[in-house]
This record gives sequence, structure tokens and C-alpha cells, in this order.
Amino acid sequence: MKLSTLRTAASYVLFLAAPAGASQTVAFTLSPVEIQADNRFRLKLFLNAPSNSAPAGLQWIFRLPPGLDIVGIEAGKAVKEAGKTLVCSGPKCIVYGMNRTTISNGPIAVLKIKVDPSLAGGERSSNLKYEAHHRARTRRPEVQIGDPVAVSLDGKAIPVAPGIDLN
Repeated sequence: MKLSTLRTAASYVLFLAAPAGASQTVAFTLSPVEIQADNRFRLKLFLNAPSNSAPAGLQWIFRLPPGLDIVGIEAGKAVKEAGKTLVCSGPKCIVYGMNRTTISNGPIAVLKIKVDPSLAGGERSSNLKYEAHHRARTRRPEVQIGDPVAVSLDGKAIPVAPGIDLN
């Protein structure tokens, strides 16, 4: 999809009108890695917002280190249930809809990533970092969520907290 289409959709989200409180912070979080065959893995992006600050539209960018390539991004359950549409142009995504529904907490996107085969062997640790969480060591990609934006039904910005990884 063209970037101009993303901008048009974002503008439409911002001009939908109806009062909604937007005083509390929402957060994006990434799930643990789901390793798949052929040097591929999946991550889910979750929305966590107080009920009085549920957004009507979202925007973000996935930031990946060299050697990791996006092979697909699908709408998550929360987006589908809200009757919204997820559109991505490369790593930049927007969630919008022509309705007056807010997006509930839950998965908003499923990111499918392929690891460059030359990095899948011993060099893999340069792209997949290991972090200690409680006594277990979990392999996690260095995928980050950048430039997050959330808007209320009346087009007001809702503060977005820095994302964290889920266990």
C-alpha cells in the first residue's frame, strides 16, 4: 500500500468525532518469540490500555536489526473484533476504521520474520539477544516498536508508554 494511502487513512482516523476520555497511557508490548521452521519466527504485538483510554486508531513502526526481514504482518484479534483495518507499508503500520468502535486490549498485529540464512548459525547471537528473566534464559529478537501513536474517537492523541517484552 502506498504511503499516501496511509496518510489519508491516518487523517481520516484523526477526524472521526465523538467524545472519549484520553487522559491515561496505553502501552504496546511484544510477545515471546514463537520459533518456526526455515529460520522464521513470529511475534505478537499487544495493546494494553485502560478502558477509559481505549484507542480508535493506532500507528507504529517495527524496527529490526540487519539480517531480519519482515515476511508478513497480519491483523490481530483485537483489531479484527473492533472492525478495524491494519495496513502496513514495510515496517510502518496503521490501524484505522470507518466506525465508532475502540480497540480492546489484546493482540493487534502478528509479525512474521525471517532470519537471513547466513546469520542463522553461530553468528545468530548478534541478531538475537539473550536476556535473563526470572531464572530462565529466553531468546528474543531485537525487534523494537518505534514512533507509537494512539488516537481517541475524537481524534485526540493518547499518550503511549514505551513497550516492554512479555514473558
